[in-house]
Amino acid sequence: MIRVKVAISFLAVAALCHAKRFHAEGVVLRVDPAARTVLISHRAIPGYMDAMAMPFRAANAREIANLKPGEAITFDLVVSGTRSRIERIRTASKDSIEDDSQKINLTPPAERLSLGAPVPDFQLTDQAGETVRLSAFKGKVVAVNFIYTRCPLPEVCPRLSANFAQVQRRFADLMGKDVVLLSLTLDPQYDTTATLAAYAKIWRAEHLGWKFLTGSEEDIGRVARAFGMVYWPEEGLVAHTSETGVIGRGGQLSALVSGSSFTAAQIGDLIAAELEIH
Repeated sequence: MIRVKVAISFLAVAALCHAKRFHAEGVVLRVDPAARTVLISHRAIPGYMDAMAMPFRAANAREIANLKPGEAITFDLVVSGTRSRIERIRTASKDSIEDDSQKINLTPPAERLSLGAPVPDFQLTDQAGETVRLSAFKGKVVAVNFIYTRCPLPEVCPRLSANFAQVQRRFADLMGKDVVLLSLTLDPQYDTTATLAAYAKIWRAEHLGWKFLTGSEEDIGRVARAFGMVYWPEEGLVAHTSETGVIGRGGQLSALVSGSSFTAAQIGDLIAAELEIH
C-alpha cells in the first residue's frame, strides 16, 4: 500500500514537473464564476499561442470572483497534459495593455433558436466528402457541436470531441440508427475534408454515426448562428464561444448546453432522455 501511494505521488509530481507555464496579459471580456471560467482577450503568449480571445479556467475561483469586463489583468497559463488553468491573476494598468474588449460583440446572434423550435435544414460535406443534410436524420436524435482542428486549448475543442467520443461508445449499438453526432468546423478554409478525416481518426469516429462537417463560410455561419455561436478569426486561428445542441427525433431543438465544462455523461443523458420520449 505504501509503495502504491509513493508511486502515485511520484506520478503526480512528475506531471507537475512537465507542466508548461506561460505569463500572459489581457482584458477581461466575460466572467462565469459558476463554471470558474473567464473569457480573456489576451496578447500573444510567446511560445504557445497568438493574440486572441479565449475562455480560460481558473485554478482558484476566488481569483476571478471580483473581475469585471474591460478590466486589464496579467496571469499565468499552466498547460499540463489534457488540462490547462490560469492562476496568479492580477489586475494591471490599462495603459500597458491594449483594450480589445470593445472590438468583440459577444451578444448571442438574433438567429439563435429557442428551445422547442424546429432546426432549419442545412447541407454540408462530411469527412468522407459525402453530402450531408440534417433532414436526412429526421426520426433520430442528433447532437451538434462546433470545433476546429487547430484549437490550441485542451479543454475547449479537444474536450468537446472527447465528450462525443465517449457518447459514441455509450450508444455504440445505436450510432447511425437512432443517434447521430455532428461536429461542424468553425475553420472551413483550413479544415478540408482530408483534414477532418485525419482528425476523425484521432477520435476513432465511426463515419456512419459521427460526422465531421465542413462547407462554405456562409453555410457554416448560418448553422452556427442558429445554435447561438459567436466566433471570429484571431491571428489565423478562431476564437469562439461553445454551444452543444441536442435535436429531438422530430427535428426540434430540445437542449442547448453552453460552454465546454459539461461531462460526456451529461450530454449522453440528454440524448438518452430524447431516446426515451418515443
